[in-house]
Amino acid sequence: MKPHILIQSLMMLLVSLLISCDQKKEKTQAPAQPVQKQNAPQDSQLNQALTAIRMKQAGGLGNGTVEVNSAWTYTGYSFLDAVSGARLVAVDVTITGHTSDFDFDDIEIIDGASRISYGSDPHITLLSPDGKARPDAHQWPPPPDPVRVMLIYGFPKETKSFTLYYWGKNLLRENHSVESSGWELPFPKTEAN
Repeated sequence: MKPHILIQSLMMLLVSLLISCDQKKEKTQAPAQPVQKQNAPQDSQLNQALTAIRMKQAGGLGNGTVEVNSAWTYTGYSFLDAVSGARLVAVDVTITGHTSDFDFDDIEIIDGASRISYGSDPHITLLSPDGKARPDAHQWPPPPDPVRVMLIYGFPKETKSFTLYYWGKNLLRENHSVESSGWELPFPKTEAN
């Protein structure tokens, strides 16, 4: 994950936790008289800041394009596990013309027929232009240069096709099929190996 995206994510998590703590505190205390919220201007500023961050991220693809190079049922290493009735699916994509606000975590996999979303936050692996896992995974090409990544998702076993969405926008001109197999990431070596 890019450092600026990680910082934004951590900031939003911290804000959520602080708001949650404030809400719990308000629920557990029973004031004798109504309490006026004194943080209204600060809350408004915080909401405006968060909305601005979301809007930048949502526009992160800009006029860029997403091309699926291939997709297959995946059985190699991933930090994701498939739940009952699902499988892991790897999607090799090339993204071009995006901005620095583009967040690869926000790409959703969608059932091609029913348009049901099976979520975002895939396992992401940076690939070389020829489709191999890069050992220098922290060296992302700068936007808007092409970036090739493998995205791994949990996806229903029986679903034959998918599309990809980013902040409500369909990224593909047509649905893409899932092949029965493809290449795999190696499992990390343990001390016993």
